[in-house]
Amino acid sequence: MRGHAGVTVLVLVVLSCLITPVLTGYDPSLPDLGSALLPPGPEHWLGTDQLGRDLLTRTATAGRTSLLVASAITAVTTALGAVAGAVAGLAGGAPERLLRFAATMSVALPGLTLALALAGVLRPGYLTVLIALVPLGWVNCGLVAHTATRRVASADHVLAVRAIGASPLYLLRRTIGPHIAGPVVTVATADFARTLIAVTSLSFLGIGLPPGADWGGMVNEATPLLVTAPRLALVPALALAVTGLAVALVADSLRERAGSDLARAG
Repeated sequence: MRGHAGVTVLVLVVLSCLITPVLTGYDPSLPDLGSALLPPGPEHWLGTDQLGRDLLTRTATAGRTSLLVASAITAVTTALGAVAGAVAGLAGGAPERLLRFAATMSVALPGLTLALALAGVLRPGYLTVLIALVPLGWVNCGLVAHTATRRVASADHVLAVRAIGASPLYLLRRTIGPHIAGPVVTVATADFARTLIAVTSLSFLGIGLPPGADWGGMVNEATPLLVTAPRLALVPALALAVTGLAVALVADSLRERAGSDLARAG
């Protein structure tokens, strides 16, 4: 039930971000100083910002950027983590030691701290955010993939395939991969929520995406007007909170399902 609710809300958020700018017809980046700080009304459902831009359109457009960047980073970290964890879990030895070293580094140097350090010395932009969040962003998925691989690798059907001389690549692709997909997808969903928050946090601090490009940038721009026009910050912040809650519900549901599937596989 929680998973269905989360998926429903997440679909509505994505559709709103995609469709709203088309329906409103407003340019999210074109200033109209004559319409600055208008209150919510029939023409502007959420009002306008300090430059006269429609707040609803800007929030939806910024949401597209936030979701797209978070999705791209999560895809990269999931791919890296799944491959690294599966190889370490099957091969052991040096790959496993390297994974444990990376895990130690991620504990000693939290991902957002490293992201702040890297983003602080690079020019704000999409590539900067990618470079800042990927180096240690894959470790969590790698650990989950490693644990799942070790568990599945000890199952009778995997031992039988190994006994007949199957190559490690075949084992990873055909025998082990399908059984660890559930845990990997689950951790990827949770990582997406954390990545979304990290991306918006960097933008809020002014060292991530270009100003105003995403929800964090919108909150950053609205900070000087928190007293006179709090909705300018509350609307994108609320959009982020609702999206994060929806993803958390989906991740929780997937976690329960992946646990039962992995138990059957073992």
